[in-house]
Amino acid sequence: MEIIARYAALKNWLGDYTGASEGLLHVHFGLIIFVVTALLLKRRMRSPWPLVAVAFFGIANEVVDYIGPEPWPLWGSIADVLNTLVWPFMLFLMARRGRNIGNKVGGQ
Repeated sequence: MEIIARYAALKNWLGDYTGASEGLLHVHFGLIIFVVTALLLKRRMRSPWPLVAVAFFGIANEVVDYIGPEPWPLWGSIADVLNTLVWPFMLFLMARRGRNIGNKVGGQ
């Protein structure tokens, strides 16, 4: 349990140090995980794997929060996962749609 307490303390310190709200940190880390995973796996953003990584880390973070020193209510965890996933999901959708746009424009 000490590692979970240290992880919670690190997250609290990061929020205090940057002045960012918890929700904003979720947004930023979701985007960071999405882009870094795409780069490391050498996948395009339209690949589902970067999005899967964001979902995995977002859910894992909430599990750690739940079993940590200060358990969160379920709604707080759902909101955190949504904050983490929303912009990576939008980038994923735009990347998936983007490959069809060129075909339509070029075909006209």
